[in-house]
Amino acid sequence: MENNTDLRKVVYSIMLTQIQFGTYRCGEKLPTIEETSRRLCVSIDTARTAYLKLKDEGYITLSKNVGATVKVNYDSQETEQFIQTFFSARKNAMIDLINSMLPLFGNAQCVGMKNASPEMLRKMEELFTEKNIEAPYAMLRHLNQKYSSLGNNLLMRLAWQIFMFLHDPFFSIKDNLHYFDQSEDYLSIVLVLCRKKEWTALRVKMAESMNKLTSSLTRFYKDRIHMPSPEKEVAFTWSSYKKSQQLCYSIAMELLISINRGLYPAGSLLPSQEELARQKNVSVSTIRRTLELLGSVGAIKSARHVGTRVLPLEQTSANSDFTKPVLRRRLLDMAESIQMLALSCKDVSVLTLSSLNTESIEELCVKLKAYKGLRRGENLSYFILSTVGESAPYQTIRTVYSELMRQFFWGYAFRGMNGKQEQINEMYDPFFDELIESLEKMDFCRFSASLEDLAVLELRRTVSFLLDLGISDAENILIPE
Repeated sequence: MENNTDLRKVVYSIMLTQIQFGTYRCGEKLPTIEETSRRLCVSIDTARTAYLKLKDEGYITLSKNVGATVKVNYDSQETEQFIQTFFSARKNAMIDLINSMLPLFGNAQCVGMKNASPEMLRKMEELFTEKNIEAPYAMLRHLNQKYSSLGNNLLMRLAWQIFMFLHDPFFSIKDNLHYFDQSEDYLSIVLVLCRKKEWTALRVKMAESMNKLTSSLTRFYKDRIHMPSPEKEVAFTWSSYKKSQQLCYSIAMELLISINRGLYPAGSLLPSQEELARQKNVSVSTIRRTLELLGSVGAIKSARHVGTRVLPLEQTSANSDFTKPVLRRRLLDMAESIQMLALSCKDVSVLTLSSLNTESIEELCVKLKAYKGLRRGENLSYFILSTVGESAPYQTIRTVYSELMRQFFWGYAFRGMNGKQEQINEMYDPFFDELIESLEKMDFCRFSASLEDLAVLELRRTVSFLLDLGISDAENILIPE
């Protein structure tokens, strides 16, 4: 995990919540900084910063000899008030998130387990025989193990964020374990199915587990949380970038979309930095960083006394600086985002299309036909995946897909490597036709299968490009069958 200010705030909030929920009471010791670092999968510096803040605010004492000890003394009424306040403020976000888990992660977990090495399966087996490990952290370690074979750091960051928002608070209340059947050894059953290669049964079992968690959270809110939700609830948020304040990435994507739509055709000049800053309501320095990003992916070229000119599509790769470490890292992020889309788009698209009325489906079909008429096949993936994400019935899916689509910005650097426009269109036209016909026939399963094929194709091509550029880390990104 990245050691930054946002992450430190999350760790601090987790530890404070556990104190307020009575997981650790007055006079009791917190886990050591090293133990918290290991449990939460963060650096020791991040854990230490969280502990120091707890000390400064009077929640704990901290010394080298004794460690961290809870200083505040909450009675049972205060503890219950903390629980009611915390969960009532997150009710809609938590229920929305838990309903999004299966379409977002169900297939990813199954593919991860199917491709897990014998060594990883052995580590999983050790986990359920290990004693003195608390439920939330055993679950976090198990999630990390499930996803490890995918080679996707971006996915791991999202899973961590979801765990900290939902699972850790929920399981920090020890009584909540009674919502689950303690007699069933879920992990042991999953391992047996993996070793027997019974993949269909594995998928059913893992879906059953996710549905049980959904049911448990719903019952918890019905049985336990009686405080009305505030007018403004706490929302689940996630940034696909390690530093969520990097606004220039979003503005760069907006400008690229404008370029693709012909607002700024090849050979034309972009507005001045001052004008763009006014239009986007940001500083000139932010626009300057944005233009540097666009230049690094070969979309534009700036010249003194002339301005910033939009480059033709075939010149993008030649003008991209693939030696820049920042660009190489971002290209890996893009490949990881495409993998996440490839693993989830089938389930997400069926869910989304099933939630739309006939009129909305027909409208989407008309838009897709019009988009095909633009003869820019390379934009099909972005168009259809972003459309599916924006129309999803759950806010969590909309949030995650919106963030994943931001990473498509970096793929602009590959535009000149796809061949001539006619060749590009020939490759994507069959996908256009299949998706359009599926919508016309209201065959959502066929649509979702075609979309999955499209996403896997994009992932395979992207990984191939990265390897050609010598970005060897791309070898770790699993391409689904």
